[in-house]
Amino acid sequence: MKHACRVQQGFTLIEVLVALTLMALVSLISWRGLDAVQRTGERLDERAEETLSMVRALGQIERDLLLHAGADVLPNSLSAAANAATGSAGASGRMPPGITWDRDGGLSLVRAAGDGLWQQLRWYLKDGALVRAVGAPSYLLPLPAAETEVVVLEHVKGLSVKMWQAGRGWVEPPSATRESVIGTVQAESSAQPETNTGANTQASGSVASGLEISLYREDPTSDKPYRKVVVLP
Repeated sequence: MKHACRVQQGFTLIEVLVALTLMALVSLISWRGLDAVQRTGERLDERAEETLSMVRALGQIERDLLLHAGADVLPNSLSAAANAATGSAGASGRMPPGITWDRDGGLSLVRAAGDGLWQQLRWYLKDGALVRAVGAPSYLLPLPAAETEVVVLEHVKGLSVKMWQAGRGWVEPPSATRESVIGTVQAESSAQPETNTGANTQASGSVASGLEISLYREDPTSDKPYRKVVVLP
């Protein structure tokens, strides 16, 4: 007597459990992949925003430097005295008129404010932030001190400046204390402009034709600075 063979229909319980387990693993891997992509995107957006804020800050510094007062605006005696206050010699060159650098006081300059007005301006670090301080615009010297502060960039740990000197490349600029420069400016601005002589020009050295501004962020993963090279007019 022949018995009919039973044909299996559907999946067994073990096969269903294996399929469910595989689907759960695939779902878990997919979820973790999406989470990693989202986290990476958030980090990239954060870094991009930091980079953009740094670019904007360096761009503002560049604009300020390009508008600095020249020798045709500042008294010649003022420019010479400011360079003398830095202790610079002919071999080390000198900063352009209206621009001074101090490691503690920051980058100070006199810039055009429009409509024939001029103002003092200073970039410096304060409590881990890059600060831009400006004075009230004026037609007359001495100009009001740069006292109105605006925080431009947070989490900045360093600010440095180098100047380009023909024949030597990038060198450290002569540094002066902020108090000595301001005192020199206030004292000399009331005097009559003096005519430059060949001896004075030679003593003050060659004028820098460019400045390199470097900003260091408070980033534990990198100690590389953001640099901006400004070609001075």
